[in-house]
Amino acid sequence: METNAWKALSSTAQALYPWIKLEWRGPDANNNGKLRLSVRQAAERLGVRPDTAAEGFRDLQRKGFIVQTEAACLGVEGAAKSPAYEVTELKMPGMDGDGRKLYRQWHPGQDFPVAIAPSNNPTGKNGRKVKSQPENRDGDITKIVTKDAHTVINTVTARHKNRDDQTISRPKSITESVTSLSSHTSKTGRGTARQPALNSGQAQCLRTNAENIAAINELLRATSTSMTLCEGDACDDAT
Repeated sequence: METNAWKALSSTAQALYPWIKLEWRGPDANNNGKLRLSVRQAAERLGVRPDTAAEGFRDLQRKGFIVQTEAACLGVEGAAKSPAYEVTELKMPGMDGDGRKLYRQWHPGQDFPVAIAPSNNPTGKNGRKVKSQPENRDGDITKIVTKDAHTVINTVTARHKNRDDQTISRPKSITESVTSLSSHTSKTGRGTARQPALNSGQAQCLRTNAENIAAINELLRATSTSMTLCEGDACDDAT
């Protein structure tokens, strides 16, 4: 406890060190190098958050008090096994003399290496390659609305279970839409999107609607002209 390395330890690392040493079974059943104490267990015993306990493990490694000998893994039955550590203060099994006591060699700015757990996501989700996701097969949806006595077509690009905003094309007149029925394409806000083919009944319905609207527009113009003529005759009678 009088070494510079101990004085440089955080309070969490100083409190954690005795708990790791308690995993040692003694010189007769020496298990140094196989001492296991998980971050969650350490956090519960110290009364701190797991992140704080994990930093205590790293601090002990940097100062040379412990060395990780085995990384965390899954056991034969699928149960998780925490990393194994060597306490350098204690001798390893089968060795003569005392432990390596690496903390005596520590100096400020000369930390010992810290074993970092490998990423569980090297090439994809959960360590596995990301499966190719199927493309959306939803076709464009054509909406026909009437605005200002003109039939227009809005093409909505379908978005299936994602957060992308819908791409809506600019309104197009019925004449232009009917002309483009042979190619079944229209321009959307994000480029050229392929339109679903219209059958003969739908095409005939569009042409009928166009003819009806043209007839209504002609009737309105005729009515407006008649009203104008009537107003002119009324003015002559008043004169």
